[in-house]
Amino acid sequence: MHEVPRLLVDLAMVLGVGALTSLLCKWLRLPVVLGYVLAGLVVGPHVPIPLVADEANVKTLAELGVILLMFSIGMEFSLQKLFRAGPTALLMGSIQVGLAFFLGISAGQALGLKPMEAVFIGAAMSISSTMVVAKLFEEHRPTPPVREAVLSVLVVQDLFALLLLTGLITYAKVGGLSASDLGRTLLHLGLYLLVVFTLGRLTIPRLLRWVADNTRRETLLITSAGLCFVFAIGAALAGFSVALGAFLAGMLAAESGRVRTIEQLLSPLRDLFTAVFFVSVGMLLFPEALWSQRLPILLLSGLVILGNILSLTTGGLLAGLPLRTSLRTGMALGQIGEFSYIILGTGIAAGVVRTELYTAVVAVGVVTTFATPLLLKASGPISESFENRLPARLRASLGLYQAWAQSLRQRGIRRGEGHRLRYPSLFMFIDSLALVGLMIGHRWLTTRWTVWLEGRLHWGFKGVQFLVAGLLGLAVGLLLLGILRQGRILARNLALLTPTPGPLGSPRRGRHLLAGGLRMALVLMVGLPLLAVVQPFAPRGWSLAVASATFLFTLAIQWVRARDLAHETITGTEWLLTQVRDPWSHGGSSQAEGTGTLRSLRLGPHCPSLGRPLAELDLPGRAGVTVVALLREGCTPLPFLPSPQLREGDLLALAGSDHALDEAERLLGEHA
Repeated sequence: MHEVPRLLVDLAMVLGVGALTSLLCKWLRLPVVLGYVLAGLVVGPHVPIPLVADEANVKTLAELGVILLMFSIGMEFSLQKLFRAGPTALLMGSIQVGLAFFLGISAGQALGLKPMEAVFIGAAMSISSTMVVAKLFEEHRPTPPVREAVLSVLVVQDLFALLLLTGLITYAKVGGLSASDLGRTLLHLGLYLLVVFTLGRLTIPRLLRWVADNTRRETLLITSAGLCFVFAIGAALAGFSVALGAFLAGMLAAESGRVRTIEQLLSPLRDLFTAVFFVSVGMLLFPEALWSQRLPILLLSGLVILGNILSLTTGGLLAGLPLRTSLRTGMALGQIGEFSYIILGTGIAAGVVRTELYTAVVAVGVVTTFATPLLLKASGPISESFENRLPARLRASLGLYQAWAQSLRQRGIRRGEGHRLRYPSLFMFIDSLALVGLMIGHRWLTTRWTVWLEGRLHWGFKGVQFLVAGLLGLAVGLLLLGILRQGRILARNLALLTPTPGPLGSPRRGRHLLAGGLRMALVLMVGLPLLAVVQPFAPRGWSLAVASATFLFTLAIQWVRARDLAHETITGTEWLLTQVRDPWSHGGSSQAEGTGTLRSLRLGPHCPSLGRPLAELDLPGRAGVTVVALLREGCTPLPFLPSPQLREGDLLALAGSDHALDEAERLLGEHA
């Protein structure tokens, strides 16, 4: 009888069980990724089921999945996509990754993990799952504004994932917090990236273009897959991860301009081995360890869900998105996924992370993936209820801020205006870089300065040590003040570029509101990732204390400057009431032209939406506008709970982009 190779038996077992469990999840309307993880639990060695696959074989097959998945992500990532995602996605993604990374490291330290393990846990918690979101969006169709925001943030997360993966490989190679070893490893990494991009950009895009245009499709498939694996092995031989090499190969392949063709050819192969990768993740689960680690699992799961909701909602509001869109975006991205497992697997392969921690992180992935569709379904009612309960003054302030922020996005930065932003940005970057260098090398500096000063001052060791600590603290304080100052200048200059949101001129005092929000946005956008980076190198508790003090200081400044907020809001609302469009009047004409990012609509007798509840129209969710106020009988604003029915003569004050305002007007003109 012919003996079947063990590898084929394992592959048949993995794919067969994976097909059954994925069908089960499809029937239960759960993400298919959960089915693959469940299949890994079934064929793994830790459950009493007589289907045990060879772990080494499955791990080898899973490595193929990692390489192909990273190659595909590299092809999807490009500078053009990053630029299209824009400042809004960069702001939201920076705040989300920075906060999640910081919370993960803090949680790891609180759970008694080693510093390096805490860093890997923090990195694993900071990246959402593109695969889970894509599968969910196929079943649960989000509104266009939410979909656009989520996909844009995922593009920015891909950039951070590459930076984290590269930095953690370097961190794991160093094996400690030595500044000199870290510098040498960074130099090695820089040289590797320089060689790959210099030689790769000269050859790989041209080669793939020629193969795609002059040969058969299977030749392009073989060539693309071959390049993917060659780069992966080259990265491993250079001392880095195969995932990094595959990602770089994908980025170079994207330069060929034949990405869609390559993706169509590789996608079946990628999907097959990606499923095997998630099965291998499930095989590492220890069911008996889940109960003993229930508290860390629940803690990390809660931090991922709540932290992502808080950070993305805050980032969206500061970027000028409607509250409902921001909150729904945060609830759609409240999970970890494939990058988290790759990052943690890199730490385990380097010997700096214990295998037992994989069980906890996989369990967190299962919990958050299971919760995501529930959160996505509940995001509409929750965001609507939360928005309707906002105080009228706060709602008006958010609408006015959104209008000014949208006006800035529409205008952009024109030729000759970059000098107003270039120098503050450069100085902020230099201060941030100096702060990171100071925190990474503070132990080395303390030792050197203490020895050098002790022989000259004769104050005694403790006295000199206290002096050195004071000097370092002073330097850190000055750098933080410099970052805050440059952020204030940059926010002010950005606000000055903003035209008044409307041709008739809205109150210019609204620029103070915009400048304050931009200042807070820059502090969070730069400060949170910076805090996460320096936290492993800082003395325990120091980073949290400094972060809290800086945040409270910034908040206090904003609170003092918010004393004029009530007047600005009132002024803005009064101005808005003078710019009324009346498309449903008897004559069908408007009293005023459209005012760009601010618009007031009076519901005439022929408006099809008369008699319908305002909540039923879902203007924030379907059109992406902010309903600033609904006024009736003069200037009396109506509460949004319970939802008021629209009547003839009502005045709707809306804020949003031109496209969103036109869409809201169209929805108001639809019959029920």
